[in-house]
Amino acid sequence: MTRVADLRSDYDKLGSLLDVAEGSAAAAIARERRIIGELLDQLETPKVVSLVDQLAVQRQARTSDSGAASRRRKSG
Repeated sequence: MTRVADLRSDYDKLGSLLDVAEGSAAAAIARERRIIGELLDQLETPKVVSLVDQLAVQRQARTSDSGAASRRRKSG
């Protein structure tokens, strides 16, 4: 099993335990479930890079050696 699958299984088990728990036990289970839910959100959210960021990286890669050309254009 992957880590995400393990966490999802634990999250579901805690959900079923929360249905029958009372008092401080229910509060502790809800807290743990909330923490696992946040971890699942972070792990399951795809890493999206905007088009602007992708184009900026490409532009910087192409223009990284432009210092010599500007010196040739100066009149002497």
